[in-house]
Amino acid sequence: MRNGPYESEGARRHFAYSKVDVMKLDTKCLFAGKLERIRDWEEKPHSHAFCEIMLVEAGAGEIVVDGKRYPIKKGDIVVYNPDAVHGEKTGEEGLAVAFFGIRNFHVESLPSDHLISEGASPVLHTGEEEERFSFYFSSLVSEVATAEPYGEMMAKYLARLILIGILRLADISESKFVSSAVFARIYHYLSKNFAAIESMDAVCNALHVSKYYLSHVFKKHTGTSPMQYVTERRIAYAKQLLSETVLSAGEIADACGYRDRAVFFKAFKRETGLTPGEYRAQSTR
Repeated sequence: MRNGPYESEGARRHFAYSKVDVMKLDTKCLFAGKLERIRDWEEKPHSHAFCEIMLVEAGAGEIVVDGKRYPIKKGDIVVYNPDAVHGEKTGEEGLAVAFFGIRNFHVESLPSDHLISEGASPVLHTGEEEERFSFYFSSLVSEVATAEPYGEMMAKYLARLILIGILRLADISESKFVSSAVFARIYHYLSKNFAAIESMDAVCNALHVSKYYLSHVFKKHTGTSPMQYVTERRIAYAKQLLSETVLSAGEIADACGYRDRAVFFKAFKRETGLTPGEYRAQSTR
């Protein structure tokens, strides 16, 4: 393990989600159990190909994830993404944890089976929700250990409850799930089709959303309007073509979705301060 100070609370980036659909796949609980570690115990760093989630039931210590150190205490939830190199270390009072492995879930914008983004803190404080999480974890461990009828199904849904509880604890509401998922769909459509979009009405028809909702959701996430984003993408593409090809300004206007050359020249000058010809001359010097 590397030596070094703990990351300060203010410097951490905690669980952050922008586009979430955690129930998208057939979530599968791989195993569950409980462990007690004696004082001054240190685990050898290791990794695995699935997500592991742990609840600290007693004691305190620290974890090391990809070389970064984080203090943990009773009531904390720890998330190890797949392939994250991690290990635990106890303090003077030892450590008791409940844990489980899970796969086949998907948080949009993250790789499959990842619950936190790169650079985010793997430690989440349960606070007033500690009792609820303790019940979920204990029930999950019990279902796996006793092999009662329908135990696998119970374990699957208890694991899902914990995932949902983590998202709720991170202050991600259902309405945010919906608006973020819609934003992801809008953003993908505009990014892919910017050169072919004729109007926002056509976009609304393609995505089955109202013009007000389209504008509201997109501006909330980007700070700009959908049409301004389309214009920015078109001008960025035009700049690339001016720099890298010998296409005429008219041909570039067509390639970028401008059927009227005058409109293209006006938009280009407004966004760059230069005409297409002036920009090409500067970029090819």
